[in-house]
Amino acid sequence: MTREDAWNLANHWVAAWNAHDLDLIMTHYDDAVELTSPAAVQLLGISDGRVVGKANLRAYFQRGLSATRNYAFVLRTCCGA
Repeated sequence: MTREDAWNLANHWVAAWNAHDLDLIMTHYDDAVELTSPAAVQLLGISDGRVVGKANLRAYFQRGLSATRNYAFVLRTCCGA
């Protein structure tokens, strides 16, 4: 992946989240995704915070999107990039 490809991917990801577009957000994740998050404990009631599989991740993100609309991601560069 080139630097430009990575930058484009990151911008796409940020735009999807800021648009609250769950379908677009999900295009960034594989069917076999695994994510661990303390917020998943609260939002999904799973004790270890582990979200396995794209369908479960979608449900987790849907709950999160429904819980708040007061956020915006901003892509920043680091370290002189």
